[in-house]
Order: sequence, then C-alpha cells, then structure tokens
Amino acid sequence: MRRPFAALLIALCGLSAPTPAQDVPLSPAVEQRLGATFLADEERKNLRVFHGLWEDADLDTPARRAAAALTLGAIDHPWLHDVQAPVLDRAEAMLLRGELGETLTLLEGEGAIRGIRLRADALAGLGRFDESDAALDSLVEMMFTQKLDALELVEGVRGLLLRMQIRGPARGDGTDYRQVLSLINKARDEMDRLAWPVRLAEAELLHSRHNAGEAAAAAIETLSLNPRCQRAWALLGELKVAGFDFDGAEQIAEHMDELAGLLDAVSPDAQIIRIRSLLRQREPDEADEPLERLLGAYPMHREGLALGAAVAAGRYDDSRTSALLAQFDQLSPAHPLALYQVGRVQSETRQYQAAAASLEAAHRRLPNWSAPLIELGLMEMQSGRDDRALDALQRAMALDPFNARAANSMRLIEQLANFARFESAHFIIKCRPGVDEVLAREMPAVLERIHARVCGDQPGGIDHEPAHKTVLELMPTHETFAVRITGMPNIHTMAASTGPVIAMESPREGAGSQAGSYDWARVVQHEYTHTVTLSRTNNRIAHWMTEAAAVYLEDSPRDADTWKLLAHAFKTDALFDMDEINFAFVRPEKPTDRAQAYAQGHWMYEFIIERFGPRAPLDLMDRAAEGVLPDQAFQASLGLDHARFLEAFKPWAEDQLRARGLLLPDGVPDLTELIEPWTNSWAQAGTAPDAAARIEALRAIQRDHPDHPEVLEALILALSEQGSGEPTEEMLPLLARYAEVCPVDDLPHRLLARWYLTRDDRAAQFQAIPHLEFLDARDTTGAEFAAQLADLYLRSGDYERASLKAERATAVAPFDAGLREQAARAALLGKDYDTAERHIQALTNLEPDREQHRKRLEAVRVLRSGG
Repeated sequence: MRRPFAALLIALCGLSAPTPAQDVPLSPAVEQRLGATFLADEERKNLRVFHGLWEDADLDTPARRAAAALTLGAIDHPWLHDVQAPVLDRAEAMLLRGELGETLTLLEGEGAIRGIRLRADALAGLGRFDESDAALDSLVEMMFTQKLDALELVEGVRGLLLRMQIRGPARGDGTDYRQVLSLINKARDEMDRLAWPVRLAEAELLHSRHNAGEAAAAAIETLSLNPRCQRAWALLGELKVAGFDFDGAEQIAEHMDELAGLLDAVSPDAQIIRIRSLLRQREPDEADEPLERLLGAYPMHREGLALGAAVAAGRYDDSRTSALLAQFDQLSPAHPLALYQVGRVQSETRQYQAAAASLEAAHRRLPNWSAPLIELGLMEMQSGRDDRALDALQRAMALDPFNARAANSMRLIEQLANFARFESAHFIIKCRPGVDEVLAREMPAVLERIHARVCGDQPGGIDHEPAHKTVLELMPTHETFAVRITGMPNIHTMAASTGPVIAMESPREGAGSQAGSYDWARVVQHEYTHTVTLSRTNNRIAHWMTEAAAVYLEDSPRDADTWKLLAHAFKTDALFDMDEINFAFVRPEKPTDRAQAYAQGHWMYEFIIERFGPRAPLDLMDRAAEGVLPDQAFQASLGLDHARFLEAFKPWAEDQLRARGLLLPDGVPDLTELIEPWTNSWAQAGTAPDAAARIEALRAIQRDHPDHPEVLEALILALSEQGSGEPTEEMLPLLARYAEVCPVDDLPHRLLARWYLTRDDRAAQFQAIPHLEFLDARDTTGAEFAAQLADLYLRSGDYERASLKAERATAVAPFDAGLREQAARAALLGKDYDTAERHIQALTNLEPDREQHRKRLEAVRVLRSGG
C-alpha cells in the first residue's frame, strides 16, 4: 500500500518507528478541516476532540469528555463512569479495564455495530468463543446489508478479524485477509481520509502480521491525524521493543504516561511496553514495578494478568507461574492469552521444553489463532528441531498466509532441508550446497579442537558437555542468518547461539554478505561457550557472566582499543557495578557502554580465576543453575558480596593498567601538565604552534621523561603525521621504547612492521615478523597480517610456520583463491601433502574453470601415494 505522506515522515524521522522527541507533523488536511469557516462552534469542538487537539473549554459535554479520556488511555477516569456519557464509550473502557462481565451487562440490547463488536470481544475475553462467534452473526449481516460510514466499517473489520481468529479463514489462500484490507482501503480512500481509527485499525492489522515497516507507517499516519492517540503510540512502542530499541520504547512509554497524566491516570499500555521491554532484556525483577502499577490501577486487566504469569516464568518460578495461570483461568476459562505470553518468555529465556508445552496448550485453546503456532515454530527453530518447526509454521501459514515472520522462517526451513550436512563427534554442520561446502568440510577438525578447549577442565574451561550434538548452520547471506535467529531479515551481528544451534553468516565477501571475511573459529569458540554455559546452568547464567566466559575462552589477547576503553573507565570512575553491567548490554546509555560491558566482564572473569581459582566461575554457574540470586552466589562462592567484590577488583585492575603503561605511577604528571609551559608560552605570544613547534616541545619533554608513555605516543603520532603517516628511521628508537613501556598498544608494531616491510634488504624485512605476529594475534576481521607472515616464513625457509600462518589466513578468508594458493605452496614445500591436497581441492571448487587446479590435484595425490 502506498502512503506518500507517511513515507515522507519516516524519511524525516530516519526510523521505522519515531519517538516522541521526533514530532509527527499534523496532517495539513486536518488543519484545513478545523479551519473551515462553515463549521458551527459545536462541530468544531467535536472535530478538535476527535483529532486529539482539544482545548480545556472543548470538554464541556459528557460525550466529548468520554472521547478525550479514551483517546488518552485514561480508561478508569470518572468521565468514563458518568452515566450521561455514551454507553459505547463506557463499555469500551470497561472492556479495556478487563471488567468483561460488566461490559456484557451494559451492552444488553445494544444493536449498533460497535456495540456488537464490543460484546463479541468481551465474550471472547471470557473464553466463551462459541458465544462470541454467534454474536458476530448480526455484525456480518450489517456489513453486507447496511450502508456504513468509515468508523462503522472499521468496527465491522475488527469483528471480522475476531471471527477469523475464532473460526479460522474461510479459504486458505489469503482471500479473507485481502478482503479485510480492501475494506480498510475503502474506508480510508473512498469514505473518510481523515478518520484516524481507520489508519489505527490498519496499523494494528499489519503489526499482527509482523509487517513492521507498513505498520509503523500506518501508525505514524494515525498520529498525524490524532497526535494524542494512545493506541498508536502503544503500537510504535511495541515495534521499538521488537527491534531491541529499549531506550526508544521507554521514551514512548514516558510520553504515554504524560498523555494519560493529563487526566491524572495510569496508562496501561505504557506499563505493558515497559514490562515487555524488561522481559526481553531478561530483567523480570525490574518488571515488578510497572506490573504492580498496571494491576494496581486495573486489577482485572487481562493483558496485565497474563504478563504477570510471564514475569514469573522469566524468573524460572514454575510454581508461581502455574498459580498465576490458574488465577487467569478463573477469570477467563480456556482463554489462551496467558499461556501464550508465558510461552513467549519461556522461549526467549531458552526454556524450550516448557515453552513448547505452553504454546501448544495455547494453540489447543484457540486452534485458529496463528500467534502461538508462529512462536512455537520460531522456538523450535532455535532449539534445532526443524521438523517440528516446519510443522508448526505450516499450520500457522495455513491460518495466516500473509504473516511476514512466519513466511520468512518457513522459507528458510524449507531451504535448510536441502542443506548439505557434515558431522563430527560433537557437531552437525549444515550449509547450502556449493561454495560454502569448501568451509564446511574443514570445520569438523577445528570445531572438535574448540570443543576440547571449551568443555575441558583447563583454566577457563567449562568442564561440561551438552547432552546433544550442537548444530552449526553456515548461512549463505546475512538475511538468511538474521531470519534464522529472529524470524526477520535484520540483525546486527554475524553469529549467534540459541543454545542447541549456532548460526553464522558465511565469512565471504560479495552480494548478500554483511560481515565479509572474519575469524570464524574465534567467533564460533565464543558462541559455543554460550551453548555450553547455558547447558551447564540450565539457561540461568547472568548476562555479563556468559559473555565474560565466552570472551575469556576466545583465548586471544585484548586489543589496544579495549585496553584503552578499560583505562578510561577506570580513570573516570566509570566502571559498571554488577547491576549496571547487565543493563549495559541491552540498554547502553553511551555508544561505548556495550563494548565496555564485554571488556569489563572479561576483565572481572580473569580476576575471579586469578584470585579465587579456575573452579570459582564454575561454582558461580552451578549456583545460578540452582536459582541462587547473583549477589548471594558471590557471597557463597567467593566470600564477597557484589560491592566487596568490586572493592577487591579495582586495586587488581589498577595494577594491570600500570603494568601496561596505561596508568601513570603516583606523582608522575600527565602530558597535559608537562606541556603546559609551552601552551602558556604560545598563548602569551598569541600564536598557534605549527607541527614543528609541537614536535620540538615534545622532544624536549621526552628528553626529561624518556619512558613516559603519553609523551612517547604523542611524539610518535606527531612525527608520523609530519611524514604523511609513514615511519622514519629517526622514529625507530622511539617506537621500540614505546612498545616496551606500553606493551599492549598496536601503534608501534604497525609502524615498525611498515618500516621493515618496505626495506630492500631481505634480512631487514624479516625483522617485521614479531610485529606482524603481535598484530595478527589481535586481528579478527582480515587475513592480511597472516598472509604477510606466511610469505615471510616461506622466504626464510621456515615452512612449518609458513604453513601455520597460511592456514590461519585461509581460515579467516576461506574463499580467497590467492590465499589457498599460498597455503598449498607452503604445505607442498613442507611436504605436507594431505594439507596441500585439501587446499588444491578447495581451489577446484572456488575456481572450477581452471584446468590447472585439477592437474595439480592429480599431481599431489601421486605425491601422497608415494609415487
């Protein structure tokens, strides 16, 4: 559907769902309507209320007051209890509060189409689906026998959607959905272009089908026609939560609070957004406050009661979950909502068996509602049971063929059924037939080494094996990878573990790839650590700790940027406490927060192993599996609560930073203090120093402070800038000294490697080797350093090291034919014919048209056989 005005708004906002800070412009057509000179005063007041633009003086009748209260979400305001207010507005408020029996009583004898729809909704909410369906008979008849205005038609559409949910579609080809959309289009385009409830109904329909982009556009249009429409803001808030934009969701919730606050009311939808956001962030304890606020104001609110059970499920509190589900059933027997919400949270927290049971039970209660089946299918995909996922998604698609999330996932499942399969002792590897098989064939040996390290009992090892083989899926494009993980084609990473399944984007360049080449083995070692820690803890490990263990087990040195990030956090007293670090992963307040959370968590994990022994993290994991609260687990395992742990950690961290030249000794002035006499002199002279003057000042300071890391770094950068980024011979002693006093910085190694590699003397070129080794150990995104090292080792005659580095280069860029050539050559020179054959075989797949590769393959096989 085309809506140019909404498209313009989205382009202006730069987002699929704006936040309140991004004003949605009022439709010019609304301004024109309200400014019409022919309107009587009462008509103008009614229109201002309808479009959410009222002034206090406009709210001078029970009808206008009730309409305003509904718009703002103030569903329990006295204006909606006023017996003089319209019956249907009072009934809708009762329905929204969850007072379903009272709604039915109030609506007795009501024959308007909106009243019929409200009555059917109330009956359905009570779990009386047959009665609800029967109540809709008169609505359907009115749809086809009476002339309806746009608002009445929308009420009819809502009734038809409810009937489809109860009965299922009359036809399985999507005809029902298209007919409903055509009715909405008719109401919007032919009957009343300014009727915001039409746009709202469209937005809610599109959102229910996971068509996020068009749903956001329709919601924005709604707000351009009624900027105070609470339900449109609620939909945008849900889109923010679905997109993991938790800060944006909170901004919307705050705006909704402000809207309801105009009438001193509690916004139920604002609290729901907060609860869902916190559950998605796996912070069920934090969800208590908005949940109590919601149910304190509206104790019968069905969505709130269902989310209460979901919060208990997020805490792994099975008995409390069961009790709350039973309480919900007392109010709404046989209704699936609470089971559905519980199942969603169980799925997100990887309680896969419990989630399957909850979602199947929800489906049995209302077999033609597609939502539980879609969640079930996505959950089964994450648990690695693709046959069950396909069954659930096929059933969902039969009910809801236009659901984008289900359709994306089902297409992928069908593709996965045709993937090539490779198996080792602990892994099942799947990939699309073709070039990805080149990498997939090489994975088992690497994965088994990863398994031995991660599952072993060496320091950092988890000392645990999952009960079943882990499935690793090599996805051909970023879009298929994203659908594999979320059901939708957008996600900002290249690999992810759902527990039993690790999905990763194929590490190659070209169309459809977002990641390009990357150190897939290191990434998979990280993700497999998640699989193993989740298995050991029954999915109950704290967020920071599962990430800390995974980074620790990458077994790679910390890079310079990470060290500097930690140093800055330490020096500015910005290290996270044990609550803040978990939130930093999912709700970062600064651009660096997420990176700091990974780095600081890893740092604290190192400290735990060094100070308390390698079994200490495992003991913490086991206590988490038992349900012990994190602070209590620290006290029991380490003898320190969280606060005292941080007190012990910080002196250790300080020593680490000092040893690496990132924190100056006490009493040593920093660079700013040392250069102050020069800056004062330049200021007094009224001249800006040129590059030469700055270098002269830094040289003078360095003579007095030869080992000062900040001075050395500044002087090296200034000299490098003067030389257009290239090192000079004069810089060599400075670079060597800086590498000693700040052994974690890559700057001297980059410049020294560049210097030696550009020498004509071969012996000088070999001096680049230690610097390239430093850089290669910290590189995760490219094969450049490994390839350079392989070439140098080849030229030096060290074929064993050459082969090791060539292997690393082809691991990072497995589809690069040039690197495969290098690796084959190194193996041949080292008489490792098995390895040479493997790389030449890969070349025949990467470049099938080159006859040379087939001839070389035959030749190496002869050498292997001893011919």
